[in-house]
Amino acid sequence: MSAAPSPSTLNVTAISAVNGSSVLECWALDPGFVSSAQPGTTGASSLQLGALANASYSILPARFSAGRHNAPNVQFVVFLSGLAHITLPNSTDEAWVAGGRNGVIIAVDTTDVSTFGHITEYPSGDETLALQIPTANGTTPGHKVVHAGPCLTELQLQRRSTSLEELD
Repeated sequence: MSAAPSPSTLNVTAISAVNGSSVLECWALDPGFVSSAQPGTTGASSLQLGALANASYSILPARFSAGRHNAPNVQFVVFLSGLAHITLPNSTDEAWVAGGRNGVIIAVDTTDVSTFGHITEYPSGDETLALQIPTANGTTPGHKVVHAGPCLTELQLQRRSTSLEELD
C-alpha cells in the first residue's frame, strides 16, 4: 500500500479586497510545503506561514454574531471547532468554515483596503474556538489566487496536491 502523496501547498479561503470592497477568494499559499527537518516533525510536510506578530485564543459563544467589521490586522484565523459563516455586505458570496482540518482562513480586508468589511456569524449550538494570528507588520503572505469565491471543500480534501506551477 503506497502512502498518500505529500501536499504541495495550503489552500485557504481569503477575505481580501478589490476596488475597496471585500471579496472571497481561494488562495494557494507560497512557498509550498517542504519536508520538515525540525526535531519532532522530521520528514513530515511543513509550510511556513511567514513572520507572525502574536496570537490570540478566542472562545465565541454559540449563535454569536460578530457583526460587520474589517479585519483588525492581516491575520490567519484558525477555527479549531465550531462553525463560522462569513458573508459580504456588498455581495452574495458566502463562506461556511467548519472548525478542524479545513478551518484555516486569512483575512486581509483591513480598513485601508475595504470600505465595508465582512460579516461573521457563528450559528452553531456550540461555542467556536479560534486562533487569531496576525502577520508581522501587516504583511500579506505570498500566494496565488486559485479561483474567486471560497475554497471548495473538494479542493481542500485533495490534500492540496496541485502544484503552484499548475495554477498559472
